[in-house]
Amino acid sequence: MLLKRQEEWMWQPGPTPAPAPVARPHPYPSLRKQFLQLILLAAALAMLITVHSEMMVRTGYSLVEMKAQAARLEKDNDLLRLEIAKLKSPQRIQQIATSQLGMVTPQTAYYATVVPSAGGEAGGQVAKAGGLMKKAEASKRR
Repeated sequence: MLLKRQEEWMWQPGPTPAPAPVARPHPYPSLRKQFLQLILLAAALAMLITVHSEMMVRTGYSLVEMKAQAARLEKDNDLLRLEIAKLKSPQRIQQIATSQLGMVTPQTAYYATVVPSAGGEAGGQVAKAGGLMKKAEASKRR
C-alpha cells in the first residue's frame, strides 16, 4: 500500500511554477509599422485607381449622351430648314397673296433695261424715263 501511495504521488505532479517569460528583443522593431504603412499605401492606391476609373466611365457615358443629343438637334435643325423652305416657296406666297390678301396678278408689267454706253465703258446705264421702257405680258401661271 505504501508503494502504491508513493506511485500515486509520483504520477500526480503538483503545481509547477510557470516559466518566467523570456524577453527577446525583436530583430526588426519597425518592421510591423513599415508593413502596415505599405498595406495602407496599397489600399490608398487601389482606391485612387478605382475613383479614376469611375470618372473615366462617367465621362464616357456623358460623351455618348452628348453625341446623341447633338444628333437629335441636327435632325431637328434639318426639319426646321425644310419647314423654312416650304414657307418660302413662291407658290405658297402667291396662294396667300391671292386668297387671303385679295391681291391679283398684273396683266402687264413694265421694266427697264440696261443700255450699253457708246463710249465702250464697261457696264451700262439705265434708260431714262422717256427712253427705253418695255412692256411685257405677265404669264398666268396658276
